[in-house]
Amino acid sequence: MTQNIEQNLKELISTFSGISNELYTQQSHYLFGSTIGQHIRHILEVYEVVLNGYLKGKYSFEDRKRDKDLEENPENMMNKINWIISEINKEDKGLICVTHQDNGKEEYIKTTYFRELLYCFEHGIHHQALIKVALREFEWENIPQNFGVAPSTIKFRLVCAQ
Repeated sequence: MTQNIEQNLKELISTFSGISNELYTQQSHYLFGSTIGQHIRHILEVYEVVLNGYLKGKYSFEDRKRDKDLEENPENMMNKINWIISEINKEDKGLICVTHQDNGKEEYIKTTYFRELLYCFEHGIHHQALIKVALREFEWENIPQNFGVAPSTIKFRLVCAQ
């Protein structure tokens, strides 16, 4: 699984190699004013939350940094991706507790590190599909064919093509 995640993250670097700050931060009409940078920041911060919570065994997606510099600077985005890739290969950890606030009451949900990595991966694919919409709107040409497509969908399409 981590190899697929690394490949996906490297594809982000490849896809956005050479993107200008202006395009990275341009608001998309089709994404209701959000930017490519905002979506990429969100993808990467979800990974960051899980990686930072690994040692503590407890984390909350609600406590993300929302690092403005990450959403405005493609170079910082690429540095963050490289950091994630360097940190992602860890042993599965039995019970990581994810905190969640519901009506002022903190809830704990038992999970595992690998399960949360899978969530990060699938969540990232979903946002990449949205990013693809903005890339088409901005007439960006460096879009991989399967960018924003879930691996299960790619497999299904290959079976149907045979």
